[in-house]
Amino acid sequence: MSDPKNMTSKKIPDFWSTPWTVKEKPLRVEVGDLSLVISRQSHEWQLAYHWFKKENQGEFSCQYIDEFPEKPISMGSRHKGVTRIAMESMTNEITFNPQLADRPVVVRPYSPLLIPANNKITLYISAPLWICINFSKKVKQELPVQQLSDTWMGLMTGKGELCYGSYTHARLDQDMLLRLPYRALTPVTMRNKSHADFTLERLSIPAPYLSLYAGAGQLTTEPLSIVMDSEKHQGVVEIGKVSGKKAITPPRQKADRGILVNTWENLFA
Repeated sequence: MSDPKNMTSKKIPDFWSTPWTVKEKPLRVEVGDLSLVISRQSHEWQLAYHWFKKENQGEFSCQYIDEFPEKPISMGSRHKGVTRIAMESMTNEITFNPQLADRPVVVRPYSPLLIPANNKITLYISAPLWICINFSKKVKQELPVQQLSDTWMGLMTGKGELCYGSYTHARLDQDMLLRLPYRALTPVTMRNKSHADFTLERLSIPAPYLSLYAGAGQLTTEPLSIVMDSEKHQGVVEIGKVSGKKAITPPRQKADRGILVNTWENLFA
C-alpha cells in the first residue's frame, strides 16, 4: 500500500502502477492544471476537482489531507465540479492510469514553422494527458489534466472532425525539451514531398491511436512519420514502433497496419 507524502520523488511508472489506499483520509492529487480530491464513504466515492491554469508550472504531487472540501473552489479556478459514484461493493484501493485524448489533438506552434520543399524535419510535440481513476475493473472515471478547447479540423462546408486544441513549442532540438510528467511527448518526422515550401500552422495528432510508454521523467508515444503530398492533397501518417519498451497504456483505437491517410484539410487546415 502506498502512503507517501508526495509522489514527486517516485518514478512515473510507480505512481501509475501503485495501488493507493483511501480510507480514513481523503487523497489529494495535483497533476498539471488539475486539482483532485478523492474520498471514500459508505458505498460511495466522492470526487471534488477544479482546474487552474498553470502553464508549464503545474504540480505532480499526491498526499493525504484531513477532510474532504465542502466546496471544490480554488482562487482563480474557472471550472470545478463534484462527482459521486455509488457502488454496492467497494474496496479501499484505487489506481491511476494515464490516457491520451479520446479525439485527435490539434497542436498549433506558438509561431508558424516553414518546411522547405523536398525537406525532412523531426518535431517534438507534447500534449496534455487524461488521468483515469480506477475504482474497480469496470468502474472508472476520467479527467483531463488540462482543460482543452474544442476545435474543428477540416473545411466547414466539407468533411472534418471535432478535435481538441492545444499549443506546442514544436521543438527541433531534444535538449531544449521540457520534461513534464503530465504531458506526453510525440516525435513527428515530416517530409515535404512537394516542390514548394510549406508553412506549418496547425497539425492534427491522432491521439486515440497512440500508446503511452514510460520514459525518464516523461511519458512518450510511438513516433509518427508524415509524408506531405500537396499534389494529391493528402498526408500519409504512419505510426512507428517502440522497441525494448512495453506500453503502460494501450491505444484507445487500433489503426489498420499503423497507417492513416488524411485529407489535407483534416491534417493541416
